[in-house]
Amino acid sequence: GAGPGAGPVEGRGSPVFVSRATEAGGRASRCEGTVEAELRGEWRRVVTYHGDWDLEAAAAVCRGLDCGSAVSTEVRGGSDRSKVWSVKTDCVKKSSVRDCLFDDSSSSLLQVICSDSVRLVGGRSLCSGSLQIQDQSLAQSWAGVCEGALDRRGAEVLCRELGCGAPLLQGALSPLGQTFHCEGNESKLMDCNRTRTGPETCPTLNLTCKEPLRLVGGASRCEGTVEAELRGEWRRVVTRYDDWDLEAAAAVCRGLDCGSAVSTEKTRGSDRSKVWRVFTDCVKKSSVRDCLFDDSSSSLLQVICSGQQGA
Repeated sequence: GAGPGAGPVEGRGSPVFVSRATEAGGRASRCEGTVEAELRGEWRRVVTYHGDWDLEAAAAVCRGLDCGSAVSTEVRGGSDRSKVWSVKTDCVKKSSVRDCLFDDSSSSLLQVICSDSVRLVGGRSLCSGSLQIQDQSLAQSWAGVCEGALDRRGAEVLCRELGCGAPLLQGALSPLGQTFHCEGNESKLMDCNRTRTGPETCPTLNLTCKEPLRLVGGASRCEGTVEAELRGEWRRVVTRYDDWDLEAAAAVCRGLDCGSAVSTEKTRGSDRSKVWRVFTDCVKKSSVRDCLFDDSSSSLLQVICSGQQGA
């Protein structure tokens, strides 16, 4: 088929993507599954031209489906080599999946899980921003949620649903006048009991969930070797190129609520093993979690942060 230099193929019709539903927790959802796209009347699996597919790229799929945030994504090997639509990850991030499709053949496939009816928008990462919900009674449009609509338990349910860490508690999380009444063990925010409120003008709830990050082997939790969790698996984080600097390390310190970056270095470890790799410029613009993809390496990143403010 045509190589990536051939550019996107022109297509007709609406830019519709389907993520074929898979069973998850006994429920099929249109917002998770294997990514497929239609071009020139033909549905094919979508694959990435390089193995650098991350949550920030998956977010473009979720947007195209009018689903919520990208919660999890994975490149997997399929059984048979067949015709696919291939995309370059950096193209998808800047544009949309449909604008980036070109002819190819591959046996691999992309799996994406998006949240159904909740998302954080306008934040620095997929784990921060203004809370919006998609409600059947709102004719499928996304609506902002008022400050004070969540208490701590509600915020914990939301952050967990989005595949993020615990909420960074802010004054906006009020036990008074909340809309969502969560026990804390719900898997989705929309499963919580809710006080129905009419359309109202109010400050929107802004929330930041911690990233699933840690620094290990240092004198405190704010220094050591960078590790991150994706799909339930903790691995070392390494960078694709030798361009890791203090500005990139600052994203790690920010994600850990550990102040500013004091020093950082990339060192060689002893054994080659599975790692999460990142592009440094992606981390600088977004967050470590949103930029992770599968790889193997013997190197490691060490970061020393200034420490928790007031700790």
